[in-house]
Amino acid sequence: MTISRRDFLRIFGETIAYSLLLPSVNVSAAATNHSNDYKALVCIFLYGGNDGNNMIIPYDQYEDYASVRNTAQNLNIQKSSLLPIKAPSHNNLNFGFHPSMSELQSLYTSGKLAVLCNTGPLNKLIDRQQYLIGTDFPEQLFSHSSQQAEWQSATTSLLDPLANTGWGGRISDTLQTYKLSNKLPVITSFSGNALFNNGQITKPFEPGNRLAGINSSASDSRYRAFRSLLEATGLPTISQAINNKLITAIDNSELYNTAISSSASFKTVFPSGLLATQLLNVAKTIAVRSKLSSQKQIFFVSLNGFDTHTNQLTQQASLLRQISQSMAAFYSAMNELGVENNVTSFTMSDFARTFQPNANGGSDHGWGNHHLILGGAVKGGDFYGKFPSLALAGADDSGNQGRWIPSTSVEQYAGILTGWLGITEKEILRIFPKLSEFSAITPRFL
Repeated sequence: MTISRRDFLRIFGETIAYSLLLPSVNVSAAATNHSNDYKALVCIFLYGGNDGNNMIIPYDQYEDYASVRNTAQNLNIQKSSLLPIKAPSHNNLNFGFHPSMSELQSLYTSGKLAVLCNTGPLNKLIDRQQYLIGTDFPEQLFSHSSQQAEWQSATTSLLDPLANTGWGGRISDTLQTYKLSNKLPVITSFSGNALFNNGQITKPFEPGNRLAGINSSASDSRYRAFRSLLEATGLPTISQAINNKLITAIDNSELYNTAISSSASFKTVFPSGLLATQLLNVAKTIAVRSKLSSQKQIFFVSLNGFDTHTNQLTQQASLLRQISQSMAAFYSAMNELGVENNVTSFTMSDFARTFQPNANGGSDHGWGNHHLILGGAVKGGDFYGKFPSLALAGADDSGNQGRWIPSTSVEQYAGILTGWLGITEKEILRIFPKLSEFSAITPRFL
């Protein structure tokens, strides 16, 4: 059977975008100090800007919260509904999780979940007065696209030479030099080709994509004809390079699909919803890590809907319930696999929301935010960083609406996670050159 030029171009066009995302790591299986040290990071990005001010609320100092977010503002979480937790590092004060987060409350009290307070993009640590006089701070604060990029790249300026790469991708670049035996790229994304995933030399693998109209079984003449075209020699250099990427894309996809088809089901019941489905797929991929020869893995998943300018109480309650149930189910699945100490999941988001409510039962774009870190290796049951003073125009406010100036930088947060994965301090500073602007990697939650 032959393929017409028109059919070839159609198939080529449908495949090219996919293939460019899937260069194989293809490094040797030489033994290294990482060879028997499987670890994985799972980044959960909350698009739109999760309101940390209603996710974690002071209980002992509830009046500070209620004086601004009172019932009349349509953004109040009742004190009696809070799920109580203690923060030993914060004078053993009592706080409360949002009432939709009972599963994560349980994991927090059992020491598996930690809270990193008031974290965000920074050029250096600054206070309110320094901010007000225009001391150096990140570009385009309070902008969705800019803050998503700054969180995912751990840079704060488009002029930064690393701004077009993600810090997950730069970890992948570094791990490639470790000569791991991974058969697939280090990063697997179940939520598209986000900036976080892209390194300078490595790209993520995205499961679920297939060649349209081609089944790559040995008996399929269409596939064999297409493959022979891709493997043809004597082509111009650029054509050969593109063909090689297509071949790699096909091989990676088939390798993954074959491995995942044998993944056992879990006793853990995952809830419905997009985030749970993505995390279930992460769990299935981790379950077949030996078939993929995976020694280090990074995963990217996401959940949309956090841009809550209106109707926040109802909308965020549903979103936080998804987070709590999905993360808890994922941790339970890791326990089933016996790798709960080897897998750490963590949240990121554009920014927090203003502490001051708006007129529509919502909140507007903020800055520093609280984040969640979950895993058997996490030093859980405590807060890290500094919880802000909930005072409008107070010491931690960049203005007068409760946009908290971060007390911990993205680089510090990411640096701890990267170090836990097994990257050396010297290499961490290559991945995060600005980390030296901060005196130490202080929030030791791992």
